[in-house]
Amino acid sequence: MSSHEEQANIGKVLSFLREWDRGDRTVRSRMLNTFLTQNTGKTFYELEQQFAQVSSLFLARLTTWMRLTDQYMMEFLEDGGVLTLLDILSHPQSKEEDKTEALHLLLTVSNAGRKYKEFICESHGVKVIAECLAKSNTEDTQDTAWSLLESLFHGNPKYQNQVYKNLIALMTCSSPKAQRLVLHTLRTVQAKMKTAHHSIVEPLLNMLRSLHLEVQDEAINLILDLKHFDVRPILLSGLVALLRPSKEEVQQYRITEEGERIKMTGSLPVFVQQAAAAKTIRLLAEESKEVSCELLPLGVIQYLLCTMGNREHIDAQIQASLALKHFVQSFPAIAEQVQRVMGGALYEAFMDKAETLYMNMDETQTEMMLLNKLNITEEETINTASSMYHSFTDPADVVLLRSQLLNWYDKEKRELPWRTLAMTEPDLNIRTYAVWVSEIMLQQTQVATVKDYYNKWIKRWPTVQDLAAATLEEVNQMWAGLGYYSRGKRLHEGAQKVVSELNGQMPRTVDSLLKQLPGVGRYTAAAIGSISLGHVTGAVDGNVIRVLCRLRAIGANSTSPAVTEALWGLADTLVDPGRPGDFNQAMMELGARVCTPKGPLCNQCPIQSHCRSYCKVQVKQDKNSKKLLGKFDRKTSSLPDIEDCMNSGTCPLCPSEPWDDELGVQNFPRKPAKKPPRVERTLTCVVIRPGEDGDDEYLLTQRPNKGLLAGLWEFPSLLLEGENSEMKQKRALCAEIIRILGTHLTESLFQYVGEVVHIFSHIHQTYVVHSVCLKDHDAQTQTENAQWLTRSALQEAAVSTGVKKILKLCDSLDSQQEQARKDGKRQKHTGLKNEKRLQTLKKPKLSAANSGSRQLSLSSFFKTVKEESC
Repeated sequence: MSSHEEQANIGKVLSFLREWDRGDRTVRSRMLNTFLTQNTGKTFYELEQQFAQVSSLFLARLTTWMRLTDQYMMEFLEDGGVLTLLDILSHPQSKEEDKTEALHLLLTVSNAGRKYKEFICESHGVKVIAECLAKSNTEDTQDTAWSLLESLFHGNPKYQNQVYKNLIALMTCSSPKAQRLVLHTLRTVQAKMKTAHHSIVEPLLNMLRSLHLEVQDEAINLILDLKHFDVRPILLSGLVALLRPSKEEVQQYRITEEGERIKMTGSLPVFVQQAAAAKTIRLLAEESKEVSCELLPLGVIQYLLCTMGNREHIDAQIQASLALKHFVQSFPAIAEQVQRVMGGALYEAFMDKAETLYMNMDETQTEMMLLNKLNITEEETINTASSMYHSFTDPADVVLLRSQLLNWYDKEKRELPWRTLAMTEPDLNIRTYAVWVSEIMLQQTQVATVKDYYNKWIKRWPTVQDLAAATLEEVNQMWAGLGYYSRGKRLHEGAQKVVSELNGQMPRTVDSLLKQLPGVGRYTAAAIGSISLGHVTGAVDGNVIRVLCRLRAIGANSTSPAVTEALWGLADTLVDPGRPGDFNQAMMELGARVCTPKGPLCNQCPIQSHCRSYCKVQVKQDKNSKKLLGKFDRKTSSLPDIEDCMNSGTCPLCPSEPWDDELGVQNFPRKPAKKPPRVERTLTCVVIRPGEDGDDEYLLTQRPNKGLLAGLWEFPSLLLEGENSEMKQKRALCAEIIRILGTHLTESLFQYVGEVVHIFSHIHQTYVVHSVCLKDHDAQTQTENAQWLTRSALQEAAVSTGVKKILKLCDSLDSQQEQARKDGKRQKHTGLKNEKRLQTLKKPKLSAANSGSRQLSLSSFFKTVKEESC
C-alpha cells in the first residue's frame, strides 16, 4: 500500500471514529451494521491494511460498545470477530496496544456468559491467549491475558482441563512477570481440579531456579498446594534430589550460564534452586507431620546435611539448617543421629542458632557435612512416624490450645510477687534479675514456701548490684531453711559475675543466660528468657513434663533423651509467639493446680479436648461399660487410642508397661523407680556454755565450701561408721570437742539426747545427738571455722533445717527433765500424805480384828466407813 493510500485510509477511520463519538445509540447501530455489511468475509490482513495505524482505536470503541449492549454480540461472533481477534494476538507483527485491546474485547466476550466462553475455547483461543501471555513484553497485555484465562477457566468444565494444560505449558516461558502470573493462575485453577497432572512437576521444580523472588515464592506456594494431590510423591522425591545437584549439573552451568547472571547473584542457578528446595521442604514439613515422615525414607536428612556443607551458597546453608532443625526438634531419633554426625560442640551451636551455623563451620566440618553417609533405617523411620501420634500435626489445634489455655490463665492465675514484678517493672535489667531469683528459688521448692523468702530477698537486694555487694555469709543466712543451699551460693556468684564481667547488665538472650550464669540450666534459661525478655521459646519443668506427657500420651521414661527432646519440641511448637512468658507460666500453673500428680481435676482442664490420655480413659470406660451391659462390640472407636502408636513396642515414646485402669490419666508420665536414698548416721554434739549476759551460747562449726550444705553452720559432728556403743560415741565426740576448744573434758560430761531424722533428696540422715554443758565461759574456739552464738543469733544464722530440728529435740528433752523434776517433788509430797492416810485406814481394821469374828451391823458398818474417810 502506498503512503497516499495509507493516509487516505487513516483519514476514513478517523472520520468514522469522530462520527461514532458524536453519534447516539441509533447512529452507532447504523454505523456498526454498515461496517459489518461492508467488511463481511475480510481477513485480518485486509483489515490491518484498511485500519493502518489506528486499529487499536477502533477496537477500543468496539469493546466499549459491546459492553453496553450484546445486541451485536452474536453477529460479531458469527461474522468471525473472535477469530479475527485471535489472529491479531498470534500475528508476529501486531502491536502491543492492538493485542491489549483485542484481549480486552475477548475478555468482554468471555464475561458475557458461558456460551461465549465456549466459543473462544472451541476456536483454540486458550492456546493463543496463553502464548500471548508468555511472549508479551508489557504488563497491561500480560495482566489482561491472565484475567482472560481465569475467566475462561470458570466456564464449561469441559474446557477447564484445556486451560489447565496450556497454563502448564506456559511455565517454560522466559518472562518473569508471565511466569508469576501463570503460577498465580495455576494456583487458582489447581484448587478447582480434582487431580494434578504429572507434567506440572518438572517445570514447577525448575522454576525454583528463578533469580526473581516473586516467581520463586509463587512456585513454592503452588508446591505447598500440590501436597494434597496425587503428584505429592513425585514432588517430594524431586525436591530431595535438588538438595544434591550432580557435579555434571554444576559444571554445565559454570560453562554455559551467562556471566552477568552469575555475577548478579554470586551463585549458580542450581544452588539457588538447592536453597529454594530446602526452604520448600521446611515449609512442607512444618505444615504436615505426615509429609515429614514421607520425606525421611527419601534421604532428606542426609541431603540437608550435604546442603549445609555447600560453602558456595550461603542461603542454601541457611535454608538447609533451618529445615534440618525442624526435623531434629520433631523427631528425637533424628536428633541423636544428627548429633553423632556433627559432634557435640557443633550440634549445640546448631540447636542454638541454626541460621548462623555456617559462620561457625570450618573447612573440615563443611567437608564432613558434604560427605556424610547418614542412613535412616526402616525401623527408625517407623519409630519416627509413630511419633506423629505424640505431637500436634494440625496448626489449627495449636492455635486453639493457646487461646484456651491463655484465657483460663488470665482468669485463674495466682497473684505471685515475682509475676507482679515481671509485669510492672519497666527496667529490663531489674526485671530479668527478679525473674532469675524467683526461678532459682522455685527449683525443687513449693510456691507457698518461696513467697516469703522471695519478698525478703528482693526487699534486701532489689538489684543485681546489691546482691553482688553482699557477703556469702549474708546470702546463706537469708537462704537458711529454703533447702538446696548451693542455689543461694550460685545466685551470689552469678551476681558478682554480672557486675564484674558484664558491666552490671544481665544477659539478654536464652543462650547467654545459659552460658554466663552459674546454676542456670536449659529450663531456667528458657523461663527467664520468655518471661522477662519475651523470647519465643518453650520451657519444660516438672509440671510441664506432666502436662505434655498426658496431652500427647507419652508414656516412656520421662527422663530418657528421646522423651526429653520430644517434650522440648512440643513446648517450642505450642508456645504462643505473642505471649511466650504467659504461656509458659500458664502451662506450669495448669500442672500445679489442675493436672496434678495425684487426683488431677480433668473436668476443670481448659485444654481437655486436646488430651490424648483423657480420651484414652473415656475409651476404656466406654468399653468397660459395654462389657458390663453385655453390649460390647468389636467396632473400633472413633476416639484416638494409644494402641494406634504401639508399633509392636518400637515407638520410643509409648509406655512399655500395661495400662492400669485404676490410675487413669496418671498412667502418664511414667518415671523410673527412684534409687533408695543413701543411709547415713552422724554423731552430733550440742555444746552449751554460759554467756556474758546470762544467756546460753552454742558452739557451731562451718561446713566446707563444697558439697552438701556447703558453707552452712552446724553443731560439731562426726560421720558414724558402723555400730558403736554409746561409750565409744561419747569418747569420739569428746575428742572432737577438745580439738575444737583446746580444753580438757571427760566423757562423763556428755549426755545422750536422742535421734533426729532429716531427709535430703538423696540421703536419709539420722543425727545421733549428745549434749554437754560447760561451766566455764572462757572456753574459746581454736579453729577459724567455729564460733559461739546465742540462741537468738543461732536462729538468724545460716544454719540448715536439720540444726533447728536438733535444737528442738534438746528443748524437748529439757522440758521433759524440768517436768520430771516438778513431778518428782509433787510425788514426794503426795507420798507423805498417802502414808499418813494408810496408817489411818489400818486402825479400824485392827479393831475389827480384835473384836473376833463378830459381824458388824449395817449401821455400824457405815459408821466405820464414815470414820475412815475423815
